[in-house]
Amino acid sequence: MDWLRRIKKAVPVILVLSGSFMIAYGWGSYHFNVHDRWYIAKLWLFGVGMAVIFFVGKKISQKTTRRYQANWFWRDIADQKMEQMFFISALAFGIFLFRRELPSLIYMACWGALFFGFSRSLIQRHPQARPWLAAHSQWFWLGAFIFLLEAIWQYTAYRLYILDVNIRFFNIVLFRAIAMTVFWLGLAAGLHLISSLFKNILRHLGLGAWFVIFIFYSLVWTVNIAILYYSGLYISPIALQHAEGAGSVAINRLSFFLIATFIVAAIIIFSILRRWVKERSKATDLWHRRYGYVAFTAALLVIFFLTSFWNTPERVIARSFYDHYFVKKSPVTLDPAVQKKLEKFGLFYNQEQFYVNEREWVFTPTSTLLLPARFIKQKPNILIVFLESFSARLTGVYNPAMKDVTPHFNAFAADPQVTVFKKYFNASTPTITGTLAQLCSFLPPTGHNEIQNERKLQHHFLLCLPEILKQRAGFQSATYVTAVDKTYANKDGIFASMGVDEVLGTKELAKKISGEPLSWGYSDHQLFPAMFNIMQTAKQPFLMMLATVDTHPPYNLPKDAVNFKDGSQPVLNMVYTTDDAFGKFWNDFKQSPFAKNTMVVALADHAIFPTALTKDIFPDEAGKLTYYDENFLAMYIPDSVLPKIIDRYASGLDITPTILQLFDLNFPNSFEGYSIFSDRERFPNLLGMHELGLYINQVDQKGKRQVDYNLPTEIACDASGVVSATPDLTLCDYLNFYSWKRQMFEQGRFWKKT
Repeated sequence: MDWLRRIKKAVPVILVLSGSFMIAYGWGSYHFNVHDRWYIAKLWLFGVGMAVIFFVGKKISQKTTRRYQANWFWRDIADQKMEQMFFISALAFGIFLFRRELPSLIYMACWGALFFGFSRSLIQRHPQARPWLAAHSQWFWLGAFIFLLEAIWQYTAYRLYILDVNIRFFNIVLFRAIAMTVFWLGLAAGLHLISSLFKNILRHLGLGAWFVIFIFYSLVWTVNIAILYYSGLYISPIALQHAEGAGSVAINRLSFFLIATFIVAAIIIFSILRRWVKERSKATDLWHRRYGYVAFTAALLVIFFLTSFWNTPERVIARSFYDHYFVKKSPVTLDPAVQKKLEKFGLFYNQEQFYVNEREWVFTPTSTLLLPARFIKQKPNILIVFLESFSARLTGVYNPAMKDVTPHFNAFAADPQVTVFKKYFNASTPTITGTLAQLCSFLPPTGHNEIQNERKLQHHFLLCLPEILKQRAGFQSATYVTAVDKTYANKDGIFASMGVDEVLGTKELAKKISGEPLSWGYSDHQLFPAMFNIMQTAKQPFLMMLATVDTHPPYNLPKDAVNFKDGSQPVLNMVYTTDDAFGKFWNDFKQSPFAKNTMVVALADHAIFPTALTKDIFPDEAGKLTYYDENFLAMYIPDSVLPKIIDRYASGLDITPTILQLFDLNFPNSFEGYSIFSDRERFPNLLGMHELGLYINQVDQKGKRQVDYNLPTEIACDASGVVSATPDLTLCDYLNFYSWKRQMFEQGRFWKKT
């Protein structure tokens, strides 16, 4: 039986080594490159290091308990139970053995139950077990509920946030939940320890303060989930600015669900703390304080040593607010090397003059006319249909797999007098800045706050398509029709500054549409007939613009929706509905006099939000796309002389110069785009700019198409900032350009009406 005794004696060492290498595997699988030839050696070295740290810590614990003459319970823990505690704690890292979500969740639940059961069995041996167990249970239930909330929040962020570079696999979500749970328990312990110095009701002040802080934190997460659902981004000052003015738009089923969940969570937390306070006695309070020391120490260890704590969504959110309100902005200069690289994109800036982007021509002068001769004197009307979030891949015009989803757009594109543009990308997003880029040929470095509250567009005297057509082509009117309130995102002010005579929103359309709005505002089936009626009385030649709405996330079905097949795919239902509404309009249009004197430009206002591209519809693209994508663009001209297809890299910046070349309107300007018919061919590189991402689409030095994308706040550069030696434009280069352009924009140095 000696061998059994030897094995039993070796068990503690085996537990420590097993736990050490379990931690090494879990930590290393995230932090080490598995393809590194030194990977195994690094794991062994890390595991040995963890074992050494444990044995040193145990020696210190043994000396401490003997020096302070702790009772037999603590000496027993230090001498015999530490190995078991270490091993069970290390089993948490075993979750990295799993790569699927459900097994990971089951494993974590089993580990939590094991940890609680083992710790409880230890406490039961204590000579004063009853108050210890009471404190243990109360701390456990508080921690368990916080972990449940954190797991839900962190998982939601993992599923919806599109730029989390720190999550390589799902398990990190659970470690983030553990880290944040320990942090909140540590904060509760710290506040509790401080308030325990007081007497009477004041000794509960710490828990009260913690409750208020945690409820506010929960409220932030509630708002964050809503923003994530609609945008794929975390809450930030920018996101809140975009949400301003949404009004009743934000009231939907998700809102009610999130509010209800928040209220239930607050009630449960309050009930746990209320019971905690109610059952608190002097004896229990002593053990609460001792338990608090453990929780506070654990929180400090998490903060200083657990990487998962430092890459949580909370840290990203906190940093965005800190940078926005406390980081001072210093003057930014455009690096000469970056300025040179931008010339490959057709951007030529002169920093020596006040207006840094003055150009002599809209397009290279040519004798070739692009409109039929009969339109030389009598200009055609222009109808621009801004299709909400309409990526090219959603239509059968560009994607054969979607041919049944968009039969009417397919028929429109097949019309002999319609030109289809391929490789056309949005230059910005969302709608207001995407439209700004299209109508004003300007990369917007501005955010929603500058647009809506500070109204800097008017202050900077933007020269845009509506005003140009009225001043230089004799257009009699310019109208913009939107499904929502015209004050949303300051549309009434922005479009008025562009030269639009009339902006029609829900209030104005209520006089022209019978019945209540059936969608997010008026539905597409309501908008198209209303616009067609407005065209009947508009002074000609006119510029008429319509912004559709049904394909806007979150794809809530309007009451007059037309389901695609069985209706199981909300995104396809909405695209199919917009297609049906457009098809009915197109049929009426072709049978009207407008078919002979009105050109129709149907284009996306911006790309579809990437969170809408689910695996069941787009298995190869889901999770890989950004806010920039190839967009739908097709142009109808009566008796058109244009080619059927134009296959050329272009962006929203090029829409206004392209239309101006059609009308042979050439003059000095400050545009940043080029006519797709001519000059854009010389600049096959594209840029996209907004707070939702900086986008580079360029031909590199090897002749290959290269795409780069990231949020401005997430681009990490070295101390030098710009890698000037790199021949291609990098995101760090672009960040320098973006920062400089924001500064120039605020100083009014980009636009000058001519």
